[in-house]
Amino acid sequence: MLHAQNRLLLLFLLPALVLLLIFTAAPSLWAIYISFTDLALAGPKAMDYTLVGLKNYVKLFNDSNFHHSVWLSIQYTVFSNIGQFTLGLIAALILNRRKLRGQGFLLAVIVLPMVIPGITQALIWGSMLGAKEFGTLNRIVGIFGVEPVLWTRTLPMLSIVLVNFWNNSGFAMILFLAGLESIPTEVIESAKIDGANGWQMLLRIKLPLIRYVVMLWLLLNTIGLLGMFDLVFTLTRGGPGNATELMGIYIYNQGFQYFELGYGSAAAMVMLVISLCFAFIYLRMMRVEL
Repeated sequence: MLHAQNRLLLLFLLPALVLLLIFTAAPSLWAIYISFTDLALAGPKAMDYTLVGLKNYVKLFNDSNFHHSVWLSIQYTVFSNIGQFTLGLIAALILNRRKLRGQGFLLAVIVLPMVIPGITQALIWGSMLGAKEFGTLNRIVGIFGVEPVLWTRTLPMLSIVLVNFWNNSGFAMILFLAGLESIPTEVIESAKIDGANGWQMLLRIKLPLIRYVVMLWLLLNTIGLLGMFDLVFTLTRGGPGNATELMGIYIYNQGFQYFELGYGSAAAMVMLVISLCFAFIYLRMMRVEL
């Protein structure tokens, strides 16, 4: 009977496994292979490429532009995590209150960006941060007598970080709210009886009790931010210059703008290793056995 159930379970899982094999496993293995070749998107090396060993990786680690893109990605990840954590936690704490008017509206406002495609978000914010008096944000600050600002040129990194605050704070809020809702009411009531104020309740009871939820969010969010591409590419194309050339944009430029698919794949493999290192650190902090 058990053997028949296992076969039935495998039958149901088979379509998903086939899709994972075709669209995830096979391209990943192919990317690993071509990272050791000089495959190009155009030219003689597009058809007649050869194995070059670690040449791409040696070139990569000697490339100051790649070092710059890694550093930018780390900055973008750290600042975005801080902002999203703050906004998500504040929203979760507000929604966790039992009697508060406008909870549904606040929930809709924060969750709305999660259902909007990334390209659409970038186009919306491109209009918001538009140049001179045509940008919505410049019109708003112009009411207070502030001169129009070229946001994506004058403050490029700040612009993309602030856009990401709006973009993904809802994900943090949902996870944090689920964690807060799981805290036993007896614990909260006991703390109130003992005279704990709001800050003490947050720092010594609520946050420690939802620390695993926070670490899970941090793990998923960090991996997503390290590979960020669509939102930043649509807003700034990695510019001005290479001021916002994150790792995802650097990989795209090498592979599809300079046509060096082998070199771009090597950069992608390094980005994967960096993401795995962060994942390992977070899992160890969660004390999860690997």
